[in-house]
Amino acid sequence: MVDANQRWDVEEAIQYMKNLAHFKLHWIEEPTSPDDVLGHAAIKKALAPFGIGVATGEQCQNRVVFKQFLQSGAMDFCQIDATRVGGVNENLAIILMAAKCKVPVCPHAGGVGLCEYVQHLSVFDYICVSGSTENRFGFVMNSLGVSIFGVVV
Repeated sequence: MVDANQRWDVEEAIQYMKNLAHFKLHWIEEPTSPDDVLGHAAIKKALAPFGIGVATGEQCQNRVVFKQFLQSGAMDFCQIDATRVGGVNENLAIILMAAKCKVPVCPHAGGVGLCEYVQHLSVFDYICVSGSTENRFGFVMNSLGVSIFGVVV
């Protein structure tokens, strides 16, 4: 995985990732401006032949922006930031839209508090929506070692 932190324009993201394709990267995270839905779609289309997915969403503020990303096919991995989108209901709506579009949700998490919050959303996704942990490693990677008490089911 590579996290570009919205650093590149569309053509730069495509070129840099093509140059890194021989490393068999799973995804490019936040390759360009977080509200450039069509730019993300172009990056996804260009990188698909190389097996590199596009992960985005940590900077999106609401379900409407996620709906545009999902309907346009501009993301391979949906990265909700549970605190940025404003509440449990908004997060659940995004998880359900992603499931409808067959896009796995890999919550963005870091620091204290957010990791605990996304654990609960990930458990909801697993039990009530997707029934899968496949391609959902954002939760695992960011939660390990941060939470003293994990979610207990």
